[in-house]
This record gives sequence, C-alpha cells and structure tokens, in this order.
Amino acid sequence: MEPTDSVVSVSGPVVSGAERVLTPEALEFLARLEGAIGERRRQLLARRVKRQAELASGRQPRFPRATRSVRAGDWRVADPPDDLQRRHVEITGPTDRKMLINALNSGADVFMADFEDSNAPTWENMVGGQANLLDAVRRTISLTTAEGREYRLNERTAVLMVRPRGWHLEERHALLGGRAISASLFDFGLYFFHNARELLARGSGPYFYLAKLEN
Repeated sequence: MEPTDSVVSVSGPVVSGAERVLTPEALEFLARLEGAIGERRRQLLARRVKRQAELASGRQPRFPRATRSVRAGDWRVADPPDDLQRRHVEITGPTDRKMLINALNSGADVFMADFEDSNAPTWENMVGGQANLLDAVRRTISLTTAEGREYRLNERTAVLMVRPRGWHLEERHALLGGRAISASLFDFGLYFFHNARELLARGSGPYFYLAKLEN
C-alpha cells in the first residue's frame, strides 16, 4: 500500500474501549487502507448498479472472457490452516461481551464474530465489539454481572473468525477527506491491525468471512 498523508477523523460519541481501539496508529492504518482501495470500491459499486440494470432489462449472465484461463486452468487453493481443518460445527453471533465469551466456550469448532447481519451497527457496538475481540484474542476477556455471575474463557475455545460488514456499506462516524470510509475496511482494518500479530504468535491467524461479494 502506498502511504497517505491523510488521517481518518472520528465523529462518533465517546464509547467504552475507544481509547484502546481508535488509536492514532490504527486510524493511520485505516487511512492507508481507504486511500489504497476506497476509490476502486466505489467504482465497482457503480458497476454493480449498471450490471443490475442490464440483468433487469433481460440480458443473460455469461462467464467473463477475461477469466477463461482461470476456469480452464489446473489449479487448487491452498489447504486451510491447521486450526480451521475441522469445521463440523460453526456458530455465528454478535460481538457482545457476554455472547462472545459464551460462544467461544460453546464447544463449537468455529465461532464467527459478526459485525454484519446479526449485529446492530451502532457506533457503540462497532467500537465496543472491537475492544471485546481484542481481549478475546489475548484470552483476558471476562465479565461479572450485577448479580455476581462471572464469565471467563475455558481452556479450550472455538477458533475465532470475524465477518466485517459488506462492501456496499459505509461507516459514517469515520471520515477521510470529509467522506465516510468503507465499513468493511473499518471492521477488517481495526481487527487486523490490533490482532494479527498476536494471533500468529498464538499459532492461529486473522481469519475472515467476507460478506456480500459478487462476481
């Protein structure tokens, strides 16, 4: 990625965990992502609208000629990482602190922490969810309820996967050059920036489910 002199400005209200998640270094990383990919994303979204109009008018879908060699080639993708080899039971849910702990302790093979369909996209949920994931990756996450009930991670937990919001959405509380940045890059970038090295050091990795892709 080419560096950028721009910075992401945050206009959202102060929420718990923001001081750990929205650090100057993390916001600079988001600016670099948006600067490198943002315009291309907008171009592809415009093409998506055009393509939908073509299909609505009766044009039939065809495989692109430019990808003929890919379809005809003799190739295969790499094997999944060791800790994703077994995915017999995979569950999904939002990044709420209590639900995150319970999901990781559930006995499932994989838990997909969801910033998308199962999560209300309030600023508090998006930033607080990142803070919860930061603690979950480091296995320091805990919760004590008003009734005195305590929640902590078991020794064995589900493998963590994260689903950012779709490419078509924007995060209106995070601006670059006065324009809202991609919500997908916001979710992906913050999780990757804060946790990729920690996950690799623990023998896992930053695993993502990318939603709402087309073509």
